[in-house]
Amino acid sequence: MKALNLTDPYWFLSRLWISDKKGKLIRLVLNDEQKAVIAELEAGRNLVIAKARQLGISTIVTAYLFWKTYIAVDPISAVSILHKQDSANEIFLKYETFQNTLPKVLQKNLLKKTTSTLRFSTGSSILATTAGGHGGLRSYTLNIAHISELCFYQDPDELLATVLSALNGNQIIIESTAKMYGDPVHRLVDKIQRGELQGDWKLLFFPWHEHKAYALDLDGIFTPTTEEAALAVQYSLSNEQLYWRRLKIQEMGISKFKTEYPACLEDIFSQKGDAYYTDNDLDLIEPFLLPANQELTYIEPPNPQKRYALGVDVASGAGRDYSVIVVLERTTSNPVCIFRSNEITPINLARKIQHLSTEYNNAKALIESNNWGLPVLNELRNLGFSNLWKDPQGQDWTTTSKSKLVLHEELKEAIRKGIISSLDNITLTELRELALNKNGLAPESVRGLSGHSDQVIALGLAFQCLKTVERPMTAVEKFMKQQQTSSVRKRLNLHSTMLPRSY
Repeated sequence: MKALNLTDPYWFLSRLWISDKKGKLIRLVLNDEQKAVIAELEAGRNLVIAKARQLGISTIVTAYLFWKTYIAVDPISAVSILHKQDSANEIFLKYETFQNTLPKVLQKNLLKKTTSTLRFSTGSSILATTAGGHGGLRSYTLNIAHISELCFYQDPDELLATVLSALNGNQIIIESTAKMYGDPVHRLVDKIQRGELQGDWKLLFFPWHEHKAYALDLDGIFTPTTEEAALAVQYSLSNEQLYWRRLKIQEMGISKFKTEYPACLEDIFSQKGDAYYTDNDLDLIEPFLLPANQELTYIEPPNPQKRYALGVDVASGAGRDYSVIVVLERTTSNPVCIFRSNEITPINLARKIQHLSTEYNNAKALIESNNWGLPVLNELRNLGFSNLWKDPQGQDWTTTSKSKLVLHEELKEAIRKGIISSLDNITLTELRELALNKNGLAPESVRGLSGHSDQVIALGLAFQCLKTVERPMTAVEKFMKQQQTSSVRKRLNLHSTMLPRSY
C-alpha cells in the first residue's frame, strides 16, 4: 500500500465511502464544488455556502469534519447541527459509514459511541444533533461547527449566537438553501459583502449552470425560446443545459426553480410584493462586486475628458451608519468611485469630498444640509470648496418627505430605463430591501434587516447633482459644432463683402 498521507484531506477523503441515492456504498469522488469547499476550509475561513440543490455540499462538509477529528493529535470537538431529527440521524449515519468502511490500516478504536456521538481513541469527538439540543452547546468548547439549512430553524439568530459563543473564534461552516430577502442566509451574505463580520469569512456561491451534471442529452431538435437564448448568452449555456433547465421548470415552476437552482445570487432571494424597487425595475442593471473591508474603490480612474458629480450621505462616524460618497460619470450616469466608512468624522469626510472632487475634474458635489450634513458643508466652505449643488433659489439640498420621494422616484426611473446601468452588490441589496410606504411617502422600512440605505441615498443625491452637470460633447458633436461655426463665419464674411463701402 502507498505511504499514508493523513494530513492531506484530498488523499484521506478519497478513501471514504458514502451511500448513493439507492443506498449502495460507493467511493467518495470529489466534484469541483466540493474541492472548492475543501480549499477554503483548509485556508481556515468561516464559510457561508449558498448553493443549488444536490451538489454534495453537506456530504463534503461532514467528510471534512470527520477527517479533522480523526487525524487530530490533540483532542478536538466537532458538531453538525441539523433542523430535524431525521436529518441529524442521516448525518450521524454518514459518520458511522466513514468509520466502518475505512481501510483497516487507517481505522482507529472508538472510546465511546452513542446514538449521536463518536469519540475516538485520541479523545476527539464528533456529534450530530438537532437545533432543539443546541442549548447544551453553551457548556461546550467547539473547534469546528457545521450548521445545515440555517433558514429553516425556529430561532436561527439565537442558534447562531450560541454556536459562535461555543466556538470562541474557531471555524464554522453554514450551508443552506435560502428562502427570501431578509432570511438568515441573506443577512449573513449581506454582512460578508459589507465586511461587517469579525474574522475571516468567505461567501461561496455555486450556481446550477457550473455543475457539470445539470445537463441532458437532446432528444431531437431543441429550439431555445427568446428568454432561454438570452440566458445562454448571459451564462454561456449549452442547449443541453437549457434543456435540463426547461424540464426542471416544467416539474417545479420558475419561482421554485430559481430558489433551489439559482443562476445568480439575486435568484436565491425572492422579493415580496411590497418591494419599492422591484426585480423588473432592476432588470437592466449589470451588477459588480464591491470589495469587502475596503473604504475607497475606484471603478474607473478619472478621465480629463469626462465630467462627474458627487452625492454624499453623511453619518456621525460613530461606527453605525455609513458615510458614503458616490461619484457618477456624466455620459453613462454610472458609478466610477465609491467611498464608504462608518468611522470617518464629518470634518474628515469634508476633506475626502474635496479630494475626490479634485481628482474627478472638480466634480460638483451634493450634500444634504440636514443633520450631520451641515458641519460637512461648513467645513467645505472653510476649505474654500465652492463647487456645491444649489437649487434654483441658491439653497443647499434639504431632505424632506417630499424631496426624498422625488429622489427615489427619479432614481427608480433612471434605473428602470437603463440610464443607470451598472451598480455594486451593496447598493443593489439596499435597493431591494426598501419597501413601499403605505401612506404614499418615500420608502423607509428596510425588509432585509441590514439596517442600511446609505449607498442608495448617496446614489440618489449624486444623480440629482448629475442632472445639473453639462454633458461633454461627443467627437461627432464637436465636429458638427466646428462645421456649424465655420459655416456661420463664411456667411458673415460673405455678408461683410456685400456691404457698401463708406467714405
